[in-house]
Amino acid sequence: MSVPLYCIDRDAVLKDVSADIKWRNGIPNYTKANSLFDKFKSTDHQPGSLESIVQNIVKNWEKEVSHKIDPRQWTTVDIDNYRFSCNGQQKYTGWEMVKQGTYNALIGQTNYYDSNAISFEDSHTAFKRSLGEGFAWEVLEVYSGPPTVTFTWKHFGRMTDYFSCPGLSGFVYKADPTNKMVKIYGMCKATVNENFQIQDLQVFYDPSQLFTQLTEICPFAPFMKLPNDNLTKNKGVEKEQNNILPFSNNKNLKKEDYVNKSTNPQSKMCIIC
Repeated sequence: MSVPLYCIDRDAVLKDVSADIKWRNGIPNYTKANSLFDKFKSTDHQPGSLESIVQNIVKNWEKEVSHKIDPRQWTTVDIDNYRFSCNGQQKYTGWEMVKQGTYNALIGQTNYYDSNAISFEDSHTAFKRSLGEGFAWEVLEVYSGPPTVTFTWKHFGRMTDYFSCPGLSGFVYKADPTNKMVKIYGMCKATVNENFQIQDLQVFYDPSQLFTQLTEICPFAPFMKLPNDNLTKNKGVEKEQNNILPFSNNKNLKKEDYVNKSTNPQSKMCIIC
């Protein structure tokens, strides 16, 4: 059976050097991610196996949706019928994904991450900085074959630098690197056409898996919310309220207590901006 190159080569779409390809910032370099994958992958799928084909399709899909700004040039998808969703939420078209960004579409609105407050570029910068050795992805098991493919997956990478992004609290937080391997797991249900192009891709996973590991040294930072100055007209009470941590029911717990006691003493950058 003849299959497209993106089914057998994880970097197939990067080897298309056509002058008319509209790359966001030039052809991306996946050397780090590939090296990390080869070193730490937990599976070894045989070339040509369904597991290997699915893995290569998704790897090439990620490269295209993240870095090609014209969805009509995405070879891995049936663009006229393409939809993407995460955890049963909004279904995105290709054009909507270009605007929203892959990380924002995959994470959305959580207590740890406000996708409405971070741009495509800034989201990529945040994760690439934190996961400096790359963030590799692999298929674990495939449970059904085409046209409907269901499979489990794993994402992994070492946290080598600080992570910072806006949370739903309205504040940007910054957390120290743990230098530990970050691992998250999930599953997908994909519908493909006769050319193995993706028509519908549904991702299911718990985003908190990622953020609890990224904020391990600074677990309270994403939930920090300073009181609104307009909560009270009583300046004396207001001053007192502004010194109380709003995520705590303990009215005797002050900000200095949080800094001196609650925060890991090894943390130098567990801060709210």
